[in-house]
Amino acid sequence: MGFLSSLSSAASVPDEVRETVDPKHPRDPVLAQMFGDPDSVSVTPQSAMRVTAVYACVSLISETIAALPLHVYKRTVSEKGVTTQAKMTEHPLYGVLHDMPVAGMTSFEWREMQISHTALRGDSYARIILGRDGRVRELPPILPDHIQPFRNAAGQLRYRWWPDGMAPVRILFDDEVLRIPHKMLDGVNSLSPISTHRQTIGTSLSAARYLRAFYQNSAQPKGGISLPESISDDASTAIRESWERRHQGPENAGRIAIFDGGMKWEQIGMTMDDAQYLELQKFSVGDIARIFLVPPHKVGEMGAATFSNIEHQAIEFVVDTILRWVRRIEMRMNSYLLSAADRAAGVFIALDMKGLLRGDAAARSAFYRAMFYIGAMNPNEIRKAEDMNPYEGGEEFYVQGATVPIDSLDMGAPGAGIDGSVEEMIAQAVQKALEAEQTRKIRNE
Repeated sequence: MGFLSSLSSAASVPDEVRETVDPKHPRDPVLAQMFGDPDSVSVTPQSAMRVTAVYACVSLISETIAALPLHVYKRTVSEKGVTTQAKMTEHPLYGVLHDMPVAGMTSFEWREMQISHTALRGDSYARIILGRDGRVRELPPILPDHIQPFRNAAGQLRYRWWPDGMAPVRILFDDEVLRIPHKMLDGVNSLSPISTHRQTIGTSLSAARYLRAFYQNSAQPKGGISLPESISDDASTAIRESWERRHQGPENAGRIAIFDGGMKWEQIGMTMDDAQYLELQKFSVGDIARIFLVPPHKVGEMGAATFSNIEHQAIEFVVDTILRWVRRIEMRMNSYLLSAADRAAGVFIALDMKGLLRGDAAARSAFYRAMFYIGAMNPNEIRKAEDMNPYEGGEEFYVQGATVPIDSLDMGAPGAGIDGSVEEMIAQAVQKALEAEQTRKIRNE
């Protein structure tokens, strides 16, 4: 940070001096790549994305949330106590969140990247840049490897930031950073899903490495060459190199082998260990899906999936997986991007999840019918929920007229609440029944 920008930043907070810290970077990606797990498998966010299950889970979560409409709303309460909310398209923050949070990135791309950072590294960061009017102007992202949260001696949350990934370091205040953490145990540092489950993902990487070598380096047909007599090491090496040169690799599969000098081929089938590695690949998908709380069938593992009600399974994914991410994002944005005056006036930021929670057509139809008949929704509100245009006259509310409160009936008056013709028909039927009964008695006598 330059001298003039240092003075400018410090001038905005005269009651506190920005701390000076050790400029050494805490997380060097190059060193992290060099020093991996003890089993020689380096597990980093970049290497973890080479695992198809990790890639699928991260993409599913980040792209689903990025596709949700993000709006700024204002909540108002009428004199009768009815609460309504409306989009505030004129709010300065609306264009930042809905269209382009930073130059060169759309709202979809920005959110996809931020959620991917949180899912992989446990945190995502963006600087909060204010305009002259004090409103949020843009939200440039910060790589999680270039920033580190900490608390100063007064217990205040601060961030050490390496703008270019190297020294010098700059201190950012809490209100200068939009942070979306994954899971915190101490209120400062977040748990990275990849680091926490390093062994699980490392096992999947090891299995993939083994299977790659298994298919690339095996000669066809697989087995060994036996000879009636022992040979020297040089002769053994020459035979092995000649065999591999002729038969190793997929491009040489199926070539005819010729044996002489008493050599004999001994066929060797797939061992149990090889079969277990293939089974391990399938198990790893479900294991990694549990890390991200994603149903296995959403990332292609269909072994235990049932198709009796796939629409309800999709809703379970939204409620059990996406909802917690949405609430995490909304609460952070409302706390750090809106001013106190905005929040007091009922302004809030929300992701629209109606499209994900619609359910199947039969359930929606039954719901709308019930809400319409009790006067809770009018036709235009139903059409709006289904992304249909309103029509003139559709603002009227209706109730089903056949059902009335029992207290509204005058039960004291004879025939009250019953149509006159119906009452007369009942009286005639009763009279005929009495006459028939009287005739029966006379005949019996």
